[in-house]
Amino acid sequence: MHDFPPPQLQPPRTAAARPGPVRLAPLRGETNLSYLDRLADRYRLGFRDLIPALLQVGGGLFKGYRTDGEVYLNAEARARISAFSRVPEEILQRALPAWTAQEPLSPAGAGAAGRFRFGSVVPSAGEGCRLCTAARTGRTKPARLYLQPHTRICPRHRRWMLGTHWIGGAPAGTEQIDLTGLPEMIAAHRRHLNLLRHRPDASKAFEVAHAVAVSWWAQQWSEEEQWPHRVRQLTPQGADPGWWRLLARDAVTYPETVALTSVLTDEHTRQRLLADTGGHLPHTLTYAPGLVAELARATDRPWLSDRLASTSAGPLLVWVQQCVRAGMGSTVAGPVWTLHMAHRPRSIARELTAYREAAHQDGKTADGARLHLGLRHTSDQSFTTGLAHARAYAAVHGHLAAPIHSRFNGFALGRWLSNHRKSPRYRPNTSRNSRHWIRGGGRLGR
Repeated sequence: MHDFPPPQLQPPRTAAARPGPVRLAPLRGETNLSYLDRLADRYRLGFRDLIPALLQVGGGLFKGYRTDGEVYLNAEARARISAFSRVPEEILQRALPAWTAQEPLSPAGAGAAGRFRFGSVVPSAGEGCRLCTAARTGRTKPARLYLQPHTRICPRHRRWMLGTHWIGGAPAGTEQIDLTGLPEMIAAHRRHLNLLRHRPDASKAFEVAHAVAVSWWAQQWSEEEQWPHRVRQLTPQGADPGWWRLLARDAVTYPETVALTSVLTDEHTRQRLLADTGGHLPHTLTYAPGLVAELARATDRPWLSDRLASTSAGPLLVWVQQCVRAGMGSTVAGPVWTLHMAHRPRSIARELTAYREAAHQDGKTADGARLHLGLRHTSDQSFTTGLAHARAYAAVHGHLAAPIHSRFNGFALGRWLSNHRKSPRYRPNTSRNSRHWIRGGGRLGR
């Protein structure tokens, strides 16, 4: 393969640009930004030089550039890129998930236009397996792909794609980790693919299972041995183990997340759950012994049954309650795979940022800082617990008018409700607000 000199960037003011000397094929699942970056690299240019000139949109297109971003193009811009790269648009559309995702407007009202976005508004992406990319392109230039749970593992080269974690104005620096010595990761990947092929709910169930696994991870149970072992396997010699424990969280918990997904999507599991609960809404997992035992068996943790039996909050209990409601035909039943904001795992980037800030403020090394891992903040942890009890109370009584000194399942729910009703973010229409609060994402006063 050969490099070519920079092209003369004088595209006509038409819907398409003059074809360039290089034909560059896209990779399946690649971001628009990655494809344009590789295209510019073939001409030994930066994409912030090639693309604005090619589209005649000025140099401000990539203002605030970050590696976790994406560039969206309108129809005329896409036509120019297609013509210049000598790749038909239908091929680009099949390969690039965000190719036609948005239609930015040109400041002049007509002509090529682009829009750069980054952060939470862009789906998770990261470098694809470097060895696979080199084999497909014949070059060492990395490619960025949209990452889904089942595409984060390259079974051929035993790599886990972490994605890009932007921390304090710069990427974390580590995009991939080596899974050599952890055969259970590859086995879990094969099982995951099988679930996606044969169980329609597997993709949504994985999100719930991931939230459950991270909630267990945050407990740092003394009986847990498998996760610490994997962290040690993945941590480079001399690196901060606390930092790497956070960085590799989703990889370390992946086999158990897949096992949980298998249990939650099994129809026999749901039938036994309904039989165990007798159609009554459980407020702890003690009333779902069959599920608890199956989870302990599936994750190869015999001690897990005792840990889970007293659970009275969290994503797993919410899933159980939704299954019971749906199975009994309750009019208040919601989607089984609903995952409230209060139960969504904190992003790894936020965990790493908090870890570094805590180490700096405490004057300790990063290894010595103590954090509540997996949860947003201590206040968020207490709010999540209170919210779960409030939902359970409302399911039983149909309201949230709990006396101020009352306790529910051992929790001082009356005082908790009173404190939040006094919050300036809580609106005074109690019954309406309570219903939205209990069913919604866990934020008061929305």
